[in-house]
Amino acid sequence: MLFSTRYADYDAFAWFYDRYWGSTFVTQYYDVVERAVLSQVDKGCNLLDLCCGSGQLAARLAEAGYRVSGIDGSAQLLKYAHERAPQAEFTASDARTFTIIEKFDAVLSTFDSINHVLDLAQLGNVFNNVYSSLRKDGLFLFDVSTEEGYRSRWRGSSSAADADHVIATSTSYDAETREALLKHTTFTLEKKWKRLDVAIEERCYAKDEIVNRLTKSLFRNVKFFDAQKDFGKPEVGRLFFQCEK
Repeated sequence: MLFSTRYADYDAFAWFYDRYWGSTFVTQYYDVVERAVLSQVDKGCNLLDLCCGSGQLAARLAEAGYRVSGIDGSAQLLKYAHERAPQAEFTASDARTFTIIEKFDAVLSTFDSINHVLDLAQLGNVFNNVYSSLRKDGLFLFDVSTEEGYRSRWRGSSSAADADHVIATSTSYDAETREALLKHTTFTLEKKWKRLDVAIEERCYAKDEIVNRLTKSLFRNVKFFDAQKDFGKPEVGRLFFQCEK
């Protein structure tokens, strides 16, 4: 299957992501990152934030003393990441196609990033790329939304307004195809009101599909944790996967 060499869907509304969504994961789940990864690596080691968005997690990791690199498909999101974490290194690339010479002690990919990969072949590409970027015994941690999560969270609409913008967002999930769709409309006031429509697709993967793909990519010691049951988080339908090279 052919696909873009850079996942640029977020370019158009990077400002919205940075303002409204960017801090969500770090606020709720940084303690999980500490428990699952940071407690098992040396202080100051090399970490890769894959699909780093506007840099909130990268900034937190850099502030904690780690050497951080970030990769994201959206050049616009990376502008925010550079400003937020100037001590980190960022590259505009795609998780499905990236290659990197430097080796990392751990790779993190968070906040539904893996769900943006829309079929198993592409998911295998991502896992192969991560495997190649890790040092021996390096850790890979990522989270996904499960079907329970999509059924509970992707079934409605929301809106927000300020002096210079109005936002309407709707989400839906098709259990038969396991496809989730976010439709986002903004009106922003520059010299006059400007409308922007964006659609973002995600895919729900079964736990066994993910484990099998990780195994095919030669990862070992694959573990998974439920955010609510294992970490006491209020959010339902989020799984964390942890594995080693």
